[in-house]
Amino acid sequence: MMLSTASPMSMPEAENSDEELRGSLLANGLGLTPQMGWNSWNHFNCKVDEKVIKETADALVSTGLAKLGYIYVNIAKWAKETEPELLFLTFPDDCWAEMHRDARGNLLPKNSTFPSGIKALADYVHSKGLKLGIYSDAG
Repeated sequence: MMLSTASPMSMPEAENSDEELRGSLLANGLGLTPQMGWNSWNHFNCKVDEKVIKETADALVSTGLAKLGYIYVNIAKWAKETEPELLFLTFPDDCWAEMHRDARGNLLPKNSTFPSGIKALADYVHSKGLKLGIYSDAG
C-alpha cells in the first residue's frame, strides 16, 4: 500500500471549490444581513403599548425600511438596573405582561397597555409582512 500526501485536487481546483461552497451558502439568502428591526426599549423603555407597536409596524412599511430588511418589531424587557429606586418591588422582567399568570401558568398581556392581546397584535404586525418579537425570561 502506498500513501500519498498529495491532495486529490490541485490547489486552483480546491480554491474554486471553496469559492463555490461560499457562493452556494450565500445563495440561500440566509445571513446576508444581521437581523434588522426595531426594539421598543431603545426609546420607550417600559412606556410601550399596543398603539406604539402598531404605529411602528406601519412606519417600517411606509418609510421603506421593511423593504430594506428591517422586518422585526420587538417588545423589549424592562431593565431593572435603570430604575434602582424600584428594585425592592416585585416586577416582571418585561413591560408587556401582567404581574400574575393565568390558571395554567401562562403569562398574560397587560390589559391596560395591550387590550387586544398579543395574538391580535402579532396578527396585525404579520399582516404588514413583519415579524413580532417579544421578550420574556424564566425568572
